[in-house]
Amino acid sequence: MPQLNTNTARPTAYVTLGPQRYRVTHIVDPALTGVSDVAILDDKVIVLRRQSPELVVLGLDGMLLDRSVALPDFVCGHGMRNIGSGQLAITDMDGHKVIIVDATLRERARMHCDDHPQLGHPFNHPCDCVRGPDGRFYIADGYGNSTVHIFSPELRHLKTFGVPGTSAGAFSTPHSVLFDMQGRLCVADRENDRVQIFDAEGNWLTQINGLHKPMALALTPDGMLLVTDQTPRLSAYDATGQLIGRCRTFSTYGHGLAVQQAGTIVIADMNPDRLTFLIPTESVR
Repeated sequence: MPQLNTNTARPTAYVTLGPQRYRVTHIVDPALTGVSDVAILDDKVIVLRRQSPELVVLGLDGMLLDRSVALPDFVCGHGMRNIGSGQLAITDMDGHKVIIVDATLRERARMHCDDHPQLGHPFNHPCDCVRGPDGRFYIADGYGNSTVHIFSPELRHLKTFGVPGTSAGAFSTPHSVLFDMQGRLCVADRENDRVQIFDAEGNWLTQINGLHKPMALALTPDGMLLVTDQTPRLSAYDATGQLIGRCRTFSTYGHGLAVQQAGTIVIADMNPDRLTFLIPTESVR
């Protein structure tokens, strides 16, 4: 009689992006229910959830720490990004605001519309925020608007670019924003299946095609651009926009993305809700 294999442990999975091979590890815990995004802050992994407490803290190894933080007036957290100087920018999609928190996860400033969202003006269901090399803030106002807003370092609105549409410079759900190592603004234009690339003033430069509803953007320490999409997959591009690697993500959506200084890629996976760690092993020859 054939013997039934009762070993329920799954073998370790590996993926490759560009020259690097990664070991895949999933972090599953009820504390990650409602996960939306993830960021690295010093020696911690910070998780943003769409329920209270909104912020959950883990170690770089993925171990949950005995710490969580509620954002009392958040309606629905969406995006979160390390903006330098020990700060995070956190976007409240349905509360129409962006808050800045310090390393203790306490709010220090905010950009908002006084609960009066408007078409074409800040804000109308924003998705993500990044600080540029010159200290200005760029907000992807992605669900109600199809724009990117630029704010001064003092949080004063300076200008807005982008309109609804499919032409170069137009958007349909700008979902994530990031500056690459060349100082160019990358915008995940989700419903147009592309990443558009602009200069710091919002002038269109080029775009990356061949994506299916791109969701999240991140950079590796060596400047590789990472993009999750709804295939679901993770794509890697070099500084010229050339595709150099691709792998599957392991839930329905890789909605958030961050990279540790040592190169570990952390994906905020939705449905099932969990974190996926891609841990560098040896380089591919």
